[in-house]
Amino acid sequence: MGIGSQLGTGLFGAARYLTRTVSSITADVASASAYAGEAISGALKGTSAEPGTLRLTVLILSDEHGRPLLEPADLEPAIARATSVLTDRAGIRLRHLATHTVTESAPTDALDPHANKQLLLDDAIGRTDFYHRQLKLFDEAGSITDIVGRPVTVIVVREIDGSTTGCSLGISADWVVVQASLFNKDLPDRYDETVLVHELGHALNLPHHPASDNLMYFSSSPPDHLRGTNLVGWQRSVMNANRHVVPGVRR
Repeated sequence: MGIGSQLGTGLFGAARYLTRTVSSITADVASASAYAGEAISGALKGTSAEPGTLRLTVLILSDEHGRPLLEPADLEPAIARATSVLTDRAGIRLRHLATHTVTESAPTDALDPHANKQLLLDDAIGRTDFYHRQLKLFDEAGSITDIVGRPVTVIVVREIDGSTTGCSLGISADWVVVQASLFNKDLPDRYDETVLVHELGHALNLPHHPASDNLMYFSSSPPDHLRGTNLVGWQRSVMNANRHVVPGVRR
């Protein structure tokens, strides 16, 4: 690809990224305002709301030879942990829509993505197009027209750059990446059921938290030093006010 083509691709990717981000911010502000208004109205009327719902889809990538990185059943304990944590700690129901195995062989840069700011840059300049193309193939991943309640999609990759095992782009994306080794019980020094729900927390706009017993603690070191799953009040409020969470019916 020539320099002109690369520049054009990069500019298109950056424009698409900015459009998605502005749209996401607008939706989050609207959701937060509606959540706050409902809470105030409920307090005045003495009514209570049922738990909100977060919808989850999982995509498992296949390597350069077409071999899936893991089996869907390998993910079940981590999804069960996420369900329990979100229900008990945040008052949010997790609805697991589907787990799909992507049969198309993924390119190496999709299998082994960068993390954090570098992944954010990759998304802005269009280097995550393989993910976006796959997301469009599965109805359970939602549609860009979804204003409230679009599912969060967990993409299982092979290896994330550096010591990172999961990464979320927060408000700018409806997907997160997690490393396949997290779900392999034969690797006790890597197996960690907290990472998936931790990344869901980031997808719902939560930053890191300094307490090691908190779900959003920045580090988790299996098998003996796993982060906790606690959430404090403001974290619960932020999660429930997020655009991905469908509000519960108030009674």
